[in-house]
Amino acid sequence: MTENNSPIDIESVKQWNQSLRSATEAGMTVLVDFHAQWCGPCKVCTTAASGQYLLKIILVRCIRRLPPRFQQLALQNPHVRFLRVDVDAQKAIAEKYQVTAMPTFWVIKAGKPVDMLRGADLQGLVRLISQHGGPNPPVPPLPEDAEAAKVAGNAFYKDGNYTEAIEKYTAAISLAPNSGALYGNRSIAYLKSTPPNLDLALADAQKATEVEPKWGKGYVRLGEALQAQEEDEKAVKAFETAVELSQGLAKTEAKQKLEAVKKRLGWH
Repeated sequence: MTENNSPIDIESVKQWNQSLRSATEAGMTVLVDFHAQWCGPCKVCTTAASGQYLLKIILVRCIRRLPPRFQQLALQNPHVRFLRVDVDAQKAIAEKYQVTAMPTFWVIKAGKPVDMLRGADLQGLVRLISQHGGPNPPVPPLPEDAEAAKVAGNAFYKDGNYTEAIEKYTAAISLAPNSGALYGNRSIAYLKSTPPNLDLALADAQKATEVEPKWGKGYVRLGEALQAQEEDEKAVKAFETAVELSQGLAKTEAKQKLEAVKKRLGWH
């Protein structure tokens, strides 16, 4: 943690990865402010009046400074790590999180994005922190070689090279056999392959829920694998569990998949 938990300006992908890994190991939630120097609403200041904060949108260019309220929130929430990412300077990170409007705030827990807020919405930002602030159970980070293999696998997956992605995820699993995320990633890669390997996809999804039974995304992967095998009623149960365990955007995704499979079954 930085001194006084002040927000950290991310200056490289390496620093970004190290920040996420150390936060995960410490059981800290990460709140990321994706901003741009040219963005007027990114420069939200606050002034005190009658015991309340009045928001002012400063529509003039400021000289590389932290919005005072973001700084204050960081000081008030020691179990949250506050990061700031300039989308123009760190395009690879911004692209990964599909940032298209500024400011955008992402909440990341145990290395996984769980919720997002767009716009200079102070009350919404406070709600995010209240809902996700932790402290969280410490999670041992992946070994460096496993993390590198996972990152390479994700890159292959994004490009549609599913066979290569599976190879990288398999290498990562050999180094970190208790990571639900790795099994979940390989499961969806098996489903996307041509032809899809439905049995291996299901086996990996089941393994993901076994090694991390409280991880909602694992049950999403299980539901997807069951649907692919036309086991829709079992998929409903998996998606229901995912909804119960998930928060924010992950819960929304699980609900959408649950409603879709219920509709296919003719359930109302």
